[in-house]
Amino acid sequence: MQFGNNKSPIDIKSESMSLDYQNHSVLWVGNVHATQADAQLTSDQLRVNYLDKDFKQMKDMVADGNVRLSQGTRWATGKHGVMDQTKHTVVLTGSPVAHDGNDQITGCKITVYLNTSQSVVDCAHAVLFPHSDASPGAGATPAAATD
Repeated sequence: MQFGNNKSPIDIKSESMSLDYQNHSVLWVGNVHATQADAQLTSDQLRVNYLDKDFKQMKDMVADGNVRLSQGTRWATGKHGVMDQTKHTVVLTGSPVAHDGNDQITGCKITVYLNTSQSVVDCAHAVLFPHSDASPGAGATPAAATD
């Protein structure tokens, strides 16, 4: 997932939005839908926290309630998600589930490192479907010679 980790604009829609100048944050509430390039984020609410008073440098995005991140054939869901721009991570909690096609991994916490495309799943449980190769005999190893 590359959401929030590139320079493309982030388009956010919701039922309402409030700006907190003192705490340098913006809160979107109600049917939040955010899009950046080919990545999408939906949630009940989304708070974007900034490092500066001019709202130019994003610190993190905190999504709550029915969180879903998707990009292509990959998507992840949970009750709470934090996209940390300084650590370049996405952390999903609250019964998180990550999908890649039919494969799925669940846990109590899923951490995705955006710079390395690596993931760490605490309390992991995976259901993986073998992928078949289209060419006959692919992956077959020659039989060992016997005396």
